[in-house]
Amino acid sequence: MTKHSTGYVHHKAKNAIWEQGFREYFEYRDLELGNATNGGHYAQVIRAKKAFTGGTGHHAHNVPFHWTYILKGWIEFDFKGVGVTKLEAGDCQYMPEGCHHELMACSDDLEMIEMYSPGEIGDIKIPDWRK
Repeated sequence: MTKHSTGYVHHKAKNAIWEQGFREYFEYRDLELGNATNGGHYAQVIRAKKAFTGGTGHHAHNVPFHWTYILKGWIEFDFKGVGVTKLEAGDCQYMPEGCHHELMACSDDLEMIEMYSPGEIGDIKIPDWRK
């Protein structure tokens, strides 16, 4: 990332660093928006290291803004009150704070951009609403 004195920031793909993150079947590229905005916002590219099935467990997030855009492949979620939703390349979703969901599966070629605000996110485990 390059941050200029004007506040302008750019992040070059050729210099990207991919890291292991919270989920072992994904790798993450921090777009450094958190540093650029002093923690006000966060953005990352997530890509699958392999296909995933089996579900992550029911949870919600503690941020008021959580947005996802699918660049490549597909990902499937189950949302309380909505049902199963499959997102494919070009699709996006917004999850409000406390939105109960479970990541169910993804393709082995999944790539997506995830943004949230403020710049810290956490999982809140919840009981299975389907039982």
